[in-house]
Amino acid sequence: MIVNFVGNTTIGMSGEVADETHIVREMKDQGHDVRFIPRDEWREYVIEKYPENKYKVPTNLKADINIICKWHHFYDGSFVKALKELSGAPVIYWVWDYMPAERTFPDWHLAMAKEADLFLSGEKSMEPDYRANGIRYYYFSFDSCDGNIKTYSELNKKYGVVFLGGYTEQGDRIKYIQEIDKVSPVTAFAPNYQEWKKIGIRAEPAVWGEDFNRVVAESSIVLGFSGNTNCWGYWSNRVGKVLRAGGFLLHQFTPGMEIFLGKKMEYFSSIEEAKEKVKFYMENPEKREDIVKRALVDPDEYTSKRKVEQLMILAERFVREDKGKLWGDNLS
Repeated sequence: MIVNFVGNTTIGMSGEVADETHIVREMKDQGHDVRFIPRDEWREYVIEKYPENKYKVPTNLKADINIICKWHHFYDGSFVKALKELSGAPVIYWVWDYMPAERTFPDWHLAMAKEADLFLSGEKSMEPDYRANGIRYYYFSFDSCDGNIKTYSELNKKYGVVFLGGYTEQGDRIKYIQEIDKVSPVTAFAPNYQEWKKIGIRAEPAVWGEDFNRVVAESSIVLGFSGNTNCWGYWSNRVGKVLRAGGFLLHQFTPGMEIFLGKKMEYFSSIEEAKEKVKFYMENPEKREDIVKRALVDPDEYTSKRKVEQLMILAERFVREDKGKLWGDNLS
């Protein structure tokens, strides 16, 4: 397929290389003709009404499909509308983050989603809210990582329990980690690691790429938390990153994990259960290894290679089947 892909071509907000880079790489490796358009260049190009030879936007934008990723500086639907008009093709708006706050959505996000021909996200529980806003919602999570990054095995366990995420009030991570730390010391790796230190948690700067995979390999247990544990099907792509790196993941249960992840990891739903399982698995490394082996049967399962295969099947069917006309009421 010929694809216009609008997204971050550089570094994400947290300091990690943007996920769009390996998504686009996999599209190209799988034979698609992809025009990777920097989101900031696209924004200015649209605002200035399509000036020639000023921004990194191709002169010819005719395509089979467009994909545009979430960015809060796309402040209304005009950035989707322009893609449709200039390309003559449908637009998929793909969002990886948990967007609602108290079941409301940012106005700019709703405007983008309404203008798009198809909206993809992992917020399955929010589907009725999106549909009520006239949005063509389709569940398609982004639990994938760069499969080209080196992984490690059989490294000595330098850490007991680790958490590879930022300090934030969203969800339950702060109170849980404080309690788990009483059973087994927790080390957090985060962009804002100093905030963890303020509440007495051992913390180091965030790690990315091979360094992330090395820390996972050097850890006995990796903790995981969702931004909203009641949102069916939504969790951080750290899940896929940890499992691909051969980590033993102990994650706060989110509905849908039993279907997509099953016994490739372990779960908890309360502080007491989390503490009990940390103690058990620290004392029984062979039980951890049994679970890790289940997760590594298919090395591509959590990578963008597999996710792009799925995405492009969806995109081609959407185009060939008249924008998914028969896929359900919300797509009619």
